[in-house]
Amino acid sequence: MRTKLLRGGTVVSLASGQPVSEVSDLLIERDLIAAMGAGLPAADAEVIDVSGQLVMPGFIDAHRHSWQTSIRGVAADWSLLDYVHEIRMGYATVYRPEDVYVSILVGALEAIDSGITTMCDFCHIMNSPAHADAALEAFVSSGIRGTLCYGFYDVPLSEPAFHSHADRILDAERFLRRSLTLPSSLMQIGVALTEGGLVTPQQARAEIEFARANGIRITAHMGTLSTPDAVRRLGEAGLLGPDMLHVHCNLSEDDELEMIRDSGGAVVSTPETELQMGMGFPVIGRLLKLGLRPAIGIDIVSENSGDMFTQLRLALQVERALRNETALKQRKMPAKISPSVRDGLDFAVRNGAEALGLSGVTGWLAPGMKADIITIGQDGMNFMPPAPPVESIVLQARASDICNVVIGGNFKKRDGKLVGWDLGELRQRIRNSSLHIHETLKRRSKPRTGTTEAYASAISQIIES
Repeated sequence: MRTKLLRGGTVVSLASGQPVSEVSDLLIERDLIAAMGAGLPAADAEVIDVSGQLVMPGFIDAHRHSWQTSIRGVAADWSLLDYVHEIRMGYATVYRPEDVYVSILVGALEAIDSGITTMCDFCHIMNSPAHADAALEAFVSSGIRGTLCYGFYDVPLSEPAFHSHADRILDAERFLRRSLTLPSSLMQIGVALTEGGLVTPQQARAEIEFARANGIRITAHMGTLSTPDAVRRLGEAGLLGPDMLHVHCNLSEDDELEMIRDSGGAVVSTPETELQMGMGFPVIGRLLKLGLRPAIGIDIVSENSGDMFTQLRLALQVERALRNETALKQRKMPAKISPSVRDGLDFAVRNGAEALGLSGVTGWLAPGMKADIITIGQDGMNFMPPAPPVESIVLQARASDICNVVIGGNFKKRDGKLVGWDLGELRQRIRNSSLHIHETLKRRSKPRTGTTEAYASAISQIIES
């Protein structure tokens, strides 16, 4: 990796105590930011002129199911009930390992293309060891930083690869060992817990104990369809902790959010899916009142867009609308609009890094931090004239404005193009995958028998209730 110097950009570092923005250079040595400041000497560095561009840390997507990239848009009009039934009982049953691979690869590259440098992938498509290995290989191949979370979820297959919950734990152990043999310093392994209504308390404990025995992070859907009191149950069982990332929490009571705070855990909201699918309003404002720092995530491109700009704006403006409603109900105009755009930018960057246990690694720009950097061009009509930097990023910029993406000191996107990928070949591969999935599902009835009958029954009970 050559030394690189990003010259003359308008830097929004998000570092505490630093100016909101300033024209500055960034010197990258190997995978770290070595220096920042105006007029840095180039020495033998490769100089990249980013003058006129906004320079900031990459976005952090704290929750995505990237395996659903091959079925983009199928959930456009679905409720959460539709989603659970159609995805878990339908689409998930027909994925081959090669479908998992291309979906996760394209999903991660889409994230990079839109300025996301770190992602937490909640991968609950581990239908067999081969599916799990395909997920692992795709995540590493993409070059994104982040956490790939092994999902213990059962999928109702007619010929399942796993015959018990214990089998899945054993495969997770194998998966973790295999991950250690791969040449990646960007990826960490985590676990994605099965929702509480679908496993016994003993099985839920086994999943958590597996993660803690191996020192890896835990994420779980909380406070939604089948888990309205999941936080409380885990808290009463003494299982909450600072290694847990709680997803959604829309139905969680305030005292449950306090339990998360007091345990040192974090919460990620996915505004677009929550608003559409009937989960309730995002909990961002409630978290802020309790001293928690909300992160945000994309969730599923089987429903919505895969860029952070969209989620950031929804998160910010919905919370503003909820706060404004208090005054409007009194026939008054709000005297102040909050949260600020700067607060909103934290949701999508710093807070996500903290939620994933990556503080001090990524999330802001400063010497010693990993060189995870994006630049945003200001040549489009949406920058005529340009707004101030933070306002531009939060409310004006588009994913198509992302010029450069650097992860761990390496360019993953340069001058508006992904580096090292034949997009035509990838497009054909994922089209073939999508065609296979849709056509196979049309021909196949959704299985309800075999060793996964209990899972199918639990899903059905949730839907009927």
